[in-house]
Amino acid sequence: MRNVSTDSWRSIAARAENARAPAAWPVNWPAVNGAPGEPAFHDGQAAATGTGDAQQLRIDITTVEQILRKTQSVALGRYRCPVDHPQFMLGGGPHTCSYIAFHRTSVKMKIGDWRAEVATPNNVSFYNIGESYSRESIGGEGDECDWLAVAPSLLREIRADLAGDIDGGEGPLFPRPFAPMRPAAFFAQRKLFSIAGNPDTTMNSLQIEEAVTGLIGAIVGNAMDFWGYSGKARRKPRPQCQRRRLQIIEEAKALLAREYWTDLSLADLARHLHCSAAHLSRMFHAATGFRLCDYRQELRLRKGLFLLEESGLEIGDIAVQVGFASHSHFTSAFHRRFGINPSEFLRWKSSKLILAMKGGALKAGAGTTKNGAMKAA
Repeated sequence: MRNVSTDSWRSIAARAENARAPAAWPVNWPAVNGAPGEPAFHDGQAAATGTGDAQQLRIDITTVEQILRKTQSVALGRYRCPVDHPQFMLGGGPHTCSYIAFHRTSVKMKIGDWRAEVATPNNVSFYNIGESYSRESIGGEGDECDWLAVAPSLLREIRADLAGDIDGGEGPLFPRPFAPMRPAAFFAQRKLFSIAGNPDTTMNSLQIEEAVTGLIGAIVGNAMDFWGYSGKARRKPRPQCQRRRLQIIEEAKALLAREYWTDLSLADLARHLHCSAAHLSRMFHAATGFRLCDYRQELRLRKGLFLLEESGLEIGDIAVQVGFASHSHFTSAFHRRFGINPSEFLRWKSSKLILAMKGGALKAGAGTTKNGAMKAA
């Protein structure tokens, strides 16, 4: 699998008007952040008839979403849907552009014609143009995620750049809807969305597009490798075992998503799922790219990072809330995973992320340790 470096993605970033996130969500958002003459939202009639500029970024947002930044080629937004909101049962789609979603809560998602899977902060979800989705709650959390929307013109550039690895025909860019997200990419997208959500931070369109395309390069490259487009043959289970295998894996993911802060043992998990511990451990790693202990640890650290961003709690309180024995245990694990202490994370200035993106820090697989390596069996 050829890694896609940040430099190779910079050539596809287009210069556009200066975009800055508003302090509040304006009623006339296109007039504030959209390029002159460019419709920021989906025009149903144009989409149905095929009229209009097919290369424009058309975003089909709902009442539970907010756009943070937008250029002519990309947009960053947030989605916050409580489980008791009418939109939760409605789902969404068909989408008018392609999206990459970064989950903040755990929810069972069904995208397009693919089988439903448990999506957590350890996953990234991919939505092609025309796909719809439905979902089920896990533990009453609702559905919260941050997302990137990408214009068709940019997607064609991505397809061309990956032509050596996948079919360059007219099929969807994303051949599957779910993949694990490596720690380096997770940390970078959190910093990017933290910056994008701060109305006091100015980012011009070139900075936004360089950051987003570099992140997309890392995430798509990692996902293609996980999906088996690296040229390595994938071993498949016997057909009669497949249904039960998938059921066990999804139930294990849901259980860990609900109780990531508890001290469940492998024996506890196996007993709950009515399978052997060895069988569960082997199947879970083959299907998700994580060992069970690493999957839970990643959930704890990523949930902890969300709380650092938004809760205002003391670091020690966050540590206990997400399942660590102490402040020092959380700090040590956080530093090993993200290369920075929680207190340093809170002080990290936005300019450092932009400089890191420009310097090529986001290469596919960068910053991943042996235990965090994600490859499908």
